Amino acid sequence: MKKSSVMSGVVGLAALAVCAAEAPPLFPFLISYDAPDNAVNMSHLLDAPAGRHGFVRVQDGRFVTDKGPIRFHATNLTGPANFPTHAQADELADRLARFGINCVRMHYFDAEYGNFMTPAETGIFGKGGGLPGAFSADPTKPFQLNPDAIDRQDYLIAALKKRGIYVNMNLHVARFPKGLSFVDPLMIASEKAYAKALLTRVNPYTKLAYTDDPCIAMIEINNENALFNNYNGGVIDRASARVTEALRGQWNAWLKKKYGSTEAMTAAWKWVSMPLSDEQVTEGAFDAPVTFDGRRWILAKGSAAVTAAVEGGALQVTVTRGGEEYFPKIFRRVTVQKDKPYTVSFKVRRTQGEGNATLGFAVADTEGGWRSLGVLDKLTVGKAWKRHSFVFIAADSSDKAEIQLTRFPVGVYEIDDLSLQSGAVTSFDEKSRIETASVPLLKSREFAPPQARADFTRFLWETERAYWTGIASYVKDELKAKAPISGTQLGYSPPQLQAELDYVDNHAYWCHPSVNTKWEIRNTSMVNSLGCILGLAAQRVQGKPYTISEYNHPFPNQYGAEGQPMLRAYGALQGWDGVFEYTYNHSPDFNPKRNTYFFSIIARTDVLAHFPACAAMYLRGDVREAQGSVVGRMDDVTYFERLVKQRAISAGIGASGIDSRYALVHKVAMAFPEALATDGPQPATPTWGSVIVSDTGELTWNRERPGKAYWTVDTPNTKLFSGFPEGREVTLNGVKLAIGPTRLGWATVSLTSRHATGFGADGASATILLTATGVAENEGTQFEVLSETTAALRDRMHWGEGTVLVEGIPAVVTLPSAAVKTRCYALDERGARKGDVPVESVAGGCRITIGPQYKTVWYELDIR
Repeated sequence: MKKSSVMSGVVGLAALAVCAAEAPPLFPFLISYDAPDNAVNMSHLLDAPAGRHGFVRVQDGRFVTDKGPIRFHATNLTGPANFPTHAQADELADRLARFGINCVRMHYFDAEYGNFMTPAETGIFGKGGGLPGAFSADPTKPFQLNPDAIDRQDYLIAALKKRGIYVNMNLHVARFPKGLSFVDPLMIASEKAYAKALLTRVNPYTKLAYTDDPCIAMIEINNENALFNNYNGGVIDRASARVTEALRGQWNAWLKKKYGSTEAMTAAWKWVSMPLSDEQVTEGAFDAPVTFDGRRWILAKGSAAVTAAVEGGALQVTVTRGGEEYFPKIFRRVTVQKDKPYTVSFKVRRTQGEGNATLGFAVADTEGGWRSLGVLDKLTVGKAWKRHSFVFIAADSSDKAEIQLTRFPVGVYEIDDLSLQSGAVTSFDEKSRIETASVPLLKSREFAPPQARADFTRFLWETERAYWTGIASYVKDELKAKAPISGTQLGYSPPQLQAELDYVDNHAYWCHPSVNTKWEIRNTSMVNSLGCILGLAAQRVQGKPYTISEYNHPFPNQYGAEGQPMLRAYGALQGWDGVFEYTYNHSPDFNPKRNTYFFSIIARTDVLAHFPACAAMYLRGDVREAQGSVVGRMDDVTYFERLVKQRAISAGIGASGIDSRYALVHKVAMAFPEALATDGPQPATPTWGSVIVSDTGELTWNRERPGKAYWTVDTPNTKLFSGFPEGREVTLNGVKLAIGPTRLGWATVSLTSRHATGFGADGASATILLTATGVAENEGTQFEVLSETTAALRDRMHWGEGTVLVEGIPAVVTLPSAAVKTRCYALDERGARKGDVPVESVAGGCRITIGPQYKTVWYELDIR
């Protein structure tokens, strides 16, 4: 690694966390819903109207138009937010353009939208969310979409297009239960009929059908929905008799085509029953104490407060304080041999604690990194005893395999009758025959002969592939849609199947809340791990455009301001084609005074305030694409073996032996099959240290102080700091930042040269937006701290009824411009100047001191 250009040292402002009682009070700051042309407006980056340079298409693995490459700095509209009034649509389009957003994903409008936090709102079918013709087997039969809904959506799309904002159109999100439309011909026919009604209608405001409108940048077939992920989750096992009977017929037809006869099939499957034997957990009845010695029994606490001991003939686990993700954990070491069958079983209940708990369960090996040996699941644990049993073929040999129970929330749990034995009992009936179509479907958690499991996995593969290619072909060839098409997101479907379509998509969330009435959220900063960035980068498919159509650090995580700048900066470094925040709004209220939902950023001042910098880094291209590339390779045989034995759908560069941290330095991708990987020169292996710098020298991740990392962007026209300053002054090529004490000991500060004219060096003129954010919450918030790393606002009253309050960040900013040429203004919620901020002369430039006294997150630096 080359040395970082970032220097650090102790400065006068001791940037340590200060408790709320000692900190300056929060103050109201809700970004206005209009779009005045001032220092915070980045609409000049948009090329209006959207589609003026022809249709978006795929060329050499990238999105292009007739003008050249195009990328999308984007957001989502969810549910009723897709149907604003005409006046709301114009105001919305102006505000999105103000933040430099040039694409909107229209999401979850195909059914009624609502959940435990939001009232149900109608979708495109109108009141009640009825689905007229939903199961019509005739795709030519027109759907009756609600006239008012389609008028509102049509006007919205025209308003977006006028301002240079493209549209990502989602087809299926919620009309049908997950997984079933892949195997039900009636549902597939209905999806085609719906696509026809949605895409071929003529927008009266643009005079174009959506199949012919170049403002439609992309079309997504099915959100977070695939046959493989739903099969793994047991959805097909629980399907109706009509669906399972149809699928069993397809399965038997597939077997007949491959084997011809039952005799040939049974000979290939080579199944010999193996009775259970060789119990390894001989103490599993817990009629005597067990010792957590770190060798056979292991209790990994993390930051949790937890005890485990035998009480009353069961292993009792008592958690009084929760820990970070996956903690606390209990392991029992065992030995397994590759390709041998095993049965693991136990019963568990929760004797104290609110409602059901969700625990993690696995049989895995942690030597050299975590890997499943054949079992990975989540268990719902309630007050009553529930028995669980898993049969698996060991994916590898290990004398340090572990039976793992993880993710214990606060409460008391009892575990009993723990067992791991060699062998398996299967429900496979050797009398079942292809000729009578009576060979049963293989249940997701059921043991089956290895070749039978491989055959069923291949059958699912071909069934899912037929769905994706069939819908895509219908939309392109019959409906004549021009926009690129994707299937669903990586992790739900094999990457090879998704790569058969035009582009590949992915989703990620840092600290996603547990979405139920007893929800909680981890309240930690990603700057200490960059986990989501590494995971997203690792899964890119070589040779295909790549988008991230959902990404968020959901509210009320207090570190939310870091998320979108990280996504935009590393998305630019990686050369990704689109990055979408999820979601701008989920409600018919387009002027809320406070935050009302986990994912909506419409009122999140701390997040939206940095969107001008995000637009500059990603859309304008301030952050350069990496110079080097590292490509992982995986052949089809290896991938399929992982899919069968480990049920591993995702395959990132780590699965091919490449360190995921390469994504912070170079472009990374996976090649499927491996022959697709180019054999150009590979960059030299970095020397991994506590400071990692991109090969462009512009992005730096500093972990010199454990748990107090920071991350910076240093380009000619955008500078950014996010993380824990800890009294360190950071130098960014002519600009210095010294951030003072904050409530979290953390802050995000960005500086953006609005017209890309630099930061005033050598007498150059510039308009610079300085943004500084920390804590942001609703007035009246009652923040529930559940542990050092988890928090909640479980009751609606705890969200607070007042407007958005924010923290004023104290900082000293040094610029290379002369003080006599530099003016600084504190800005109000509209971005208008509301007061002067003193500018001091220092050697080589000027110095500006900002802080909570100015009651703003935005400052304008005017250099003339």
